[in-house]
Amino acid sequence: MEGGNLFVMAKGNEDDTRKKIPRPLKRLIEAHQTLADMESLEALLPVLLDLARNVTNAEAASIMLYDEQSEVLQFAAAKDEVLGENAREVLKSAVELKIGEGIAGWVAENKQPINIVDAQKDHRFSGKADVKTGFITRNLLCAPLLYGDDLIGVINVLNSKDKPCFDGLDESLLECFADLAGTAITRSRFLELRLQQERMEVQLEAAAKIQSLFWPKLPDLGMGSHVWAVSNPATFVGGDVYDVIRMDDESWLLYVADVSDKGLPAALIMAALSTKIRSEALLRHEVDKLLENVNKGIYELTVDEGFFATVVLGRYWPADGRLQFTQGGHLPPLWVVGGKLRDVPEIKGMSLGVTPDAEYKRKEIFLSPGESILFLTDGVTDAENERGELFGNNRLLNHIKSASGPPYGKGLLDAVNLWRGTAEANDDLTMLEIWRQPAKPA
Repeated sequence: MEGGNLFVMAKGNEDDTRKKIPRPLKRLIEAHQTLADMESLEALLPVLLDLARNVTNAEAASIMLYDEQSEVLQFAAAKDEVLGENAREVLKSAVELKIGEGIAGWVAENKQPINIVDAQKDHRFSGKADVKTGFITRNLLCAPLLYGDDLIGVINVLNSKDKPCFDGLDESLLECFADLAGTAITRSRFLELRLQQERMEVQLEAAAKIQSLFWPKLPDLGMGSHVWAVSNPATFVGGDVYDVIRMDDESWLLYVADVSDKGLPAALIMAALSTKIRSEALLRHEVDKLLENVNKGIYELTVDEGFFATVVLGRYWPADGRLQFTQGGHLPPLWVVGGKLRDVPEIKGMSLGVTPDAEYKRKEIFLSPGESILFLTDGVTDAENERGELFGNNRLLNHIKSASGPPYGKGLLDAVNLWRGTAEANDDLTMLEIWRQPAKPA
């Protein structure tokens, strides 16, 4: 029973304490509780202004946010009991202050609050907002919105409703409220940034799935010939592309291309390049003439953006191992014969998209049974390990010489990944290989 009495007494004391909390302080506590639940900056700003007016019992309130790029304060939101929505939109669109300009500019520059008893007589008062809206500022409190030492903006409350001007208690309350508001705005910005990043990741994952549709299902070339390919973008999506296209005479058009840059812009150019090559393949069978037409299309697409692409393109006949190929600014293919590299006829050609009138040459070789031709991008040779060292041509050649047989690309991919270790991929990597089945011993 005594315990119950003690509880009742304690409860009564707590209620008495609550009753003794000054009304302005109650408003500040309520503001803190309200701000804790706000996440969206767009929804937060009007609530901040209502709370600021409530805490200080002001006629109007406004928030100006600091734009680091232009180094000005811009009206983000305003609330009052007099003006309409149109006037508030005018503030947001037509009024901004340089750091040091006006009362708000002074507060932003000095990062200190200020209480102006008579705004019209203060030489720092700019009056821009009053002129634009017709509002008359008699007195105002202004406090900086800070996060640590970083300036976020400024909050203003104007025209005390129950006193001739704001007093010391109002100053303390607004300064405390500005601390809460600065934290709330920063928290909202962080949350919105996180949501943007999450949305971007979802979009990039979708883009990666869409890009994967460009990788063809590798066909059976027939007559003892085989094909293998891989493409690993450095980020979600990349600018490398390969394809294997069946022609109407039982030959195959195949290529590997590398669009300059990485990420989404390169991926979009990659998609355009892939589409252009497929459309031209139906019209022109000569690989050099085909590439000339593709180049014109890519030039028209990228001339104002500065993108270009390198490519090695060939046409292969499984019946006799004949391969016609051409290239534009790309690494020459590797011709592997019995674990050794055989010289490939040299071809010089301009990268796609550099000039509209580029001309290309073609060369021809024949793959014998057991031989392989490997097209690759510089993501292989330029792969970096944790120390920033390149995989390089020498390691590439040494791997080919020590490999057991086709397809050489699979083992080469493993070697590059082992070399890279824990380092993130610094470039897109693509390989495509054709080889002929070794002849059976008699």
